[in-house]
Amino acid sequence: PRLCRMEATASAVRDDPSGARGEVLTRGPGGERVLVTGRLVFDSRPPRRLPPARTTLLQHFTGWFVRTGRPVFDPATADLMDFRTPQPARGLSFGYVLPLDPRTALVEYTEFSPAPLDTDGYRRALDHYTHDVLGIGPFDVTAREHGVIPMTDGRFPLRQGRSVYRIGTAGGATRPSTGYTFAAVQRQTRYIAGRLRSGRPLRVPAPYGRRARMMDAVLLRALDSGRVDGADFFDRLFRGVPGERLLRFMDGGSPPHEDLLIGLRTPVVPMLRTVVELPFRPRREHPAPPLAPSSTDTEESTP
Repeated sequence: PRLCRMEATASAVRDDPSGARGEVLTRGPGGERVLVTGRLVFDSRPPRRLPPARTTLLQHFTGWFVRTGRPVFDPATADLMDFRTPQPARGLSFGYVLPLDPRTALVEYTEFSPAPLDTDGYRRALDHYTHDVLGIGPFDVTAREHGVIPMTDGRFPLRQGRSVYRIGTAGGATRPSTGYTFAAVQRQTRYIAGRLRSGRPLRVPAPYGRRARMMDAVLLRALDSGRVDGADFFDRLFRGVPGERLLRFMDGGSPPHEDLLIGLRTPVVPMLRTVVELPFRPRREHPAPPLAPSSTDTEESTP
């Protein structure tokens, strides 16, 4: 009874003139304008500009939900980072396969690089991955997904007013070196809910600690400069680090001694060179990435 859910497009989020409440300017499905106010407002919309950063890459991806003519997938196995894809000059790329049943799967091409591809670029990459790498034969594309995730060592502000908080990717919940977001969003929202439930003043902590942010900055710069080969870097980690420990590290939850052990599995000299260089690199502003490819395509099947 205390929850009101509405669907509308939020065009602006701000403090009211007194600063005591937040305001959300919205437009409803019928075009009507609605002003929503609240003591606190939590804003997770993608930012229009990214914060100043020493390094900014984008994790951009397009996926096809495919239906094959014969059983080709193992529903018990997901391929999360398959590096049998052409690697870009800066960053890295990989494919992944999430089977839903023996004939249905989400097949995705992902790239870490300075700019997204256009639709034809993603289609060529997925054609190569499905036909030349996976060899799954003829299939229908039943649906598509696309996304762009900023990977930056910029500092996302957690507040944009007295009553407005930024959460999710907009509040820095995306791990810059891996794109991991979901677990950090869960931690962030549980913390906020707990503070509100207890009646204590709300102070939203940074999703990741200083040590994790420093390691992210080093890896992003090493990838962007070409000092380390991205596919080889992650391949070393997956081969040399136990799975549970590596997942803790990729989510920003590993203790210092595990970080040190993992660091010894990386190309030490290029990483140390990047550590020395990083403090002297200026922070620059970057526009927010586009949310969709620059052209459209409605083809729904491929031989």
